[in-house]
Amino acid sequence: MATFNKFCVIVVLTISLTLMVKRGVSREMIWEANDAARPLSSYEQYLQNCAAKLYPDCGVNIFSAIFFGNDTVTCECCDKLVNDVGKQCHDDMTKYILQRPDYRTKKNQILCKSDSVWNDCVSLESPALEPVAATFTDSVAHQSHLFM
Repeated sequence: MATFNKFCVIVVLTISLTLMVKRGVSREMIWEANDAARPLSSYEQYLQNCAAKLYPDCGVNIFSAIFFGNDTVTCECCDKLVNDVGKQCHDDMTKYILQRPDYRTKKNQILCKSDSVWNDCVSLESPALEPVAATFTDSVAHQSHLFM
């Protein structure tokens, strides 16, 4: 008899859990369906065009680096970010994603990381030049030995 009672409790819990999961998943699907059904605003279209320049691999790479901090942006993706997307698009996409409740609590950290990723990518695109004076001094010293 006790086994039958345990079995009934397990069945009731399983059915309840299944209904809760289905209800939660269906709510997300309805929200996504409603969100996908409406036409994009001109701003959202602009952001979509920005993101398309990074899609698919670089988008994931840069997103992970900024929002999770668990990735380093590759040189190829830095090149696309700086030369194809640009600073304005980069900042606008970051700010748009920060509107989601999932990321609002870490807004300052994410904005700092976004700036850091941009600055790192820019520095890869235009690496620091060697000091001109040192090169000039070395070459003058070398030439002065030739003339003596």
